[in-house]
Amino acid sequence: MKDLISFFEKVDPVIADIIVQLGPLAETEERSAFKTLVSAVISQQLSVKAANTIHDRLIHLMDGEVTPQRMLELDSERMRSVGISGQKQGYLHSLAEHFIADSDTYNNLHALDDETVILQLTRIKGIGRWTAEMYLMFNLKRPDIFPFDDLGIRQNMERLYNIPSSKKPNRSEYEAIAAKWRPHRTAACRYLWASKDIKK
Repeated sequence: MKDLISFFEKVDPVIADIIVQLGPLAETEERSAFKTLVSAVISQQLSVKAANTIHDRLIHLMDGEVTPQRMLELDSERMRSVGISGQKQGYLHSLAEHFIADSDTYNNLHALDDETVILQLTRIKGIGRWTAEMYLMFNLKRPDIFPFDDLGIRQNMERLYNIPSSKKPNRSEYEAIAAKWRPHRTAACRYLWASKDIKK
C-alpha cells in the first residue's frame, strides 16, 4: 500500500490523494472463468441490484452447478422464468459452447497475455472488449488495464481532471492521463470507481 501511494505521489497526486482517503480496497471473490463471465453477461445493461437478483436465481435454478454443460441443459422457458432475456440466453449458450469446444484455451486464459485474452473472449457472442477488460482486472488480477469504454471511469476522470464531457470523448486525452499510471492502471481505475463520493 505504501509503495502504491509513493508511486502515485510521484506521477499523479490526484490518485495518490484518493488512495490515502479510501485506504485498501476489498479484494474480489475468486471464481472460475466460466462463472465470472456468466455473471458479466447477466450484468450487462442492468443495475447492480437487478443483476444480482437474476444471478442468484440462475444459480439456484442450476442447483449451484454453474458449468457449461449445465448451462446448455437449461431451456428458454426456464431461463426466462428467472429473468434472463432471449438475447442473453443466446449469449450464455454461446459462452458455454465455446468453453466446451475449446476448454483448454478458455480454462487457461491466465497463461495468455492481456490482448490475447481479449481476442479470445471477444470471439464469444455477447462478450465485448469492456467485459474482457473486467475479466482481466477482477479475475486474472492483471495490474495494467485501462477500460476506456467504461462510463464511470470517464466521468470520474472528467470530474477530477477538468475534462469537458462529450458524447464523442477524445480517447487520446484520457489515455494521456492514464499513461502516467503505468504499470498500475488497474489500481488507478479501481480507485476512480471508488472515488465517486469524494469531493474534488
